[in-house]
Parts: sequence; structure tokens; C-alpha cells
Amino acid sequence: MAQNVYLAAGLRSPIGTFGGSLKPLRATEFGTAVGAALFEQTGVRPADVERVIGGMVLQDMTESNPARIVALRLGIPDKVPAFTINMQCCSSMVALIQAAQMVALGEADCVMAMGLESMSNAPHMVPGSRWGHRLGHGEFIDTLRECTLAGSRMWDDPWYMIDVAEHHATADGVSREEMDEYAVVSHKRALAAMDAGRLDDEIVPIDVPTRRGGTVRFERDETPRSDINIETLGALPPVKEGGVITAGNAASINDGAAVALVCSEQGLAKLGLDPLARIMMPGTAMVGCDPHFMGYSCVDALNASLDAAELSVDDLDLIECNEGFAVQLVACQSMGGWSSERLNVDGGAVATGHPVGMSGLRITLHLAHALRQRDLKLGGATVPAGSGLGAAVLLERG
Repeated sequence: MAQNVYLAAGLRSPIGTFGGSLKPLRATEFGTAVGAALFEQTGVRPADVERVIGGMVLQDMTESNPARIVALRLGIPDKVPAFTINMQCCSSMVALIQAAQMVALGEADCVMAMGLESMSNAPHMVPGSRWGHRLGHGEFIDTLRECTLAGSRMWDDPWYMIDVAEHHATADGVSREEMDEYAVVSHKRALAAMDAGRLDDEIVPIDVPTRRGGTVRFERDETPRSDINIETLGALPPVKEGGVITAGNAASINDGAAVALVCSEQGLAKLGLDPLARIMMPGTAMVGCDPHFMGYSCVDALNASLDAAELSVDDLDLIECNEGFAVQLVACQSMGGWSSERLNVDGGAVATGHPVGMSGLRITLHLAHALRQRDLKLGGATVPAGSGLGAAVLLERG
């Protein structure tokens, strides 16, 4: 019989802008800082962790298997296995799902799940340079830009994420004005949550080294802007000529990390933890869809998780959906029948930013806190990803 599974505790870093406050640190470095703070806050010891699962997209081989690097830096015993998942934007939510499945099956009582990304430090590469280019030229490839292709060049259908977003706008009939209006709402909600202290319980400050040898404390999300309004967004040029997607109605490129502990009832009792929420099992999902309509995957994933739990969307008190583009959120809100009053109530990625390997776990942790702060019971978190992938989890407060 499957065991109950709990989101026992979790923290995240503030989210940094591209080339911003977190740029001097690697993802594994600020990920380690978040994990260390989680140990300190909960009193959990490194030896209490039985598995470590990470989600990260823009890995390079100087940080091969980032989950293992963070585990060893945290002092988690050598015998504890660690692995890193790349399911594009779904990566850290799938790390959480994998952790929950291990606990449900009785394989472990305490699993660490993490999501981390330093998009500022995504490397460049020169394919073919190992064997020499002789009389030819070598191409200097930006892995960050390639990431936005989500591998589509390899199946001979090279659509960047901006192409998919424009396709959604046309196919779903979403106007530039609707996108901009939603972007303003996202920023206003994010800033209101920050100013009211609703994010304080989930964010741990990060000490970032300076060039002069000291450190500076980074403690507040950098992306949300108070000066955004319909007029300023309307003045922005589209990314593609003749298009409707702009830098203002799309999520930005960011850095950040989140770390969580997933436990059984026995693990909670042993560690003396009061959980944030129960992870509903069944109630998790991973799906695929047409890559040209990547955004739909978040609706498909949430519906699949609800079907598994024998619930409907009307049963959910709150929904967190990662919004890579405002057009995707507007289209999926209509498609899924999601109430605006229950959806991304403290802002979304258009405001806070989208460190791709971190976002799935970030929104799940925030969902748990948002349910608790509002004295609500049931919520769903869902993430769409490039190449047409999606993941979702359901949380229940006791």
C-alpha cells in the first residue's frame, strides 16, 4: 500500500535578473546556500536525507550532475545517491514528483528535491573544435539561445519559444492588449505579495561575493517592476517584426534555486517536522502535447492530475501556473476554466521571472504557503515546457 507523502519544508533564493545579483555564483553555489539554510531552519541533518533529486536545464560539464554536487557540498553522506533531471521547464517539478514517488513506495522517508538554474552563466560552445577545423570556420553557439529551441532543430522543426508564443496568439485569438493587461496584473500581484511579506517565509537571502573581496546580501526578487502599466507596455516594440510578443508580456531570463524536503509520515515523526502540505498521490502528472502548442500542456497536466485524484478544477482553491508568456496564461486560463481570483494570486513568472530549472518547484512551494496564508485547503501547480511537455501536482493542507 502506498504511503502518504508530504511536502515537509522548502526554501528558495530570491530570483535574480539576467546578469544581475546572482551572476557571480554558479547554480550549485547558490543552490547549496538554499539547502544549508533549509537544514538550519528545520534542524534536519545531512545524514537524514536518503535521496537527492535535482532539476536543471542549462547544465555544463563543469557542474556535471548538479544534484550530486550540491549534496556533497551540503555534507550529505557519500552513500546517498543523487541525480539530475532535465525535462526542460518541468525539471524541478518532475524532481519533486520523483521524490514523492520514492516516498510513496517506501523506498525512503526523506528525499531532497531541488531546482536550480543560472541562465546568466549558460556557456557557449564550439562544436567540432575537438578535432580541429582545418581550413573551415568554427561556429560559436550560445547554449542559452539553443535552449529556447527546446531541441526542435534536432527533429528538423526549428521553432524558438517566441515562435510558439506567436503561434498561440494567432491560433487562440489573444490580442496584444489582453497580454499586456495580464502582465500588469502579474506585476501588481507580485509586488503586493512582496510588500505584504507573503514571500518572506519561502525566501532565504544569498550572500554574493563582490570584486573587492566582501559580500553583498541579495534578498528580494529583482524582476517585478512598479513602473509597468498599459501605456509603458504598449510602447514596447515586438520581439519579432509584425508580432505581438514583447519583453514586457513574456517572462524574463533569470537565475535562482529552490530546495524542498519530501517525507513520509514516519519521516516527519522522526525529524519532528510539521509539513507544509500533503502531496496527493495519486494527483501528480506528466504529459506531452503538440510542440507547436506547448502552452496547452499545463492544462492537460493539471487535468490529468485532477482525473487521477478523482477531482475537478472547481475543487481547487488556488492554481499556480508557470507563465512563460502572458499569451500562454491567457489562452490556458480560458481553456482550463480557471478563475482569475484563484490563479497566480501573488503574481507569476511574467513578473518574477523564469529560471527554467527552478520554476516548477518554486511555484509548488509558493502554492503551499499561499494555501496556508489564506487558510485554504486544496491547490494545483502546473508547468508547461518547450517541446510540448507538462507536469502538475496537487497539494492538500491538513
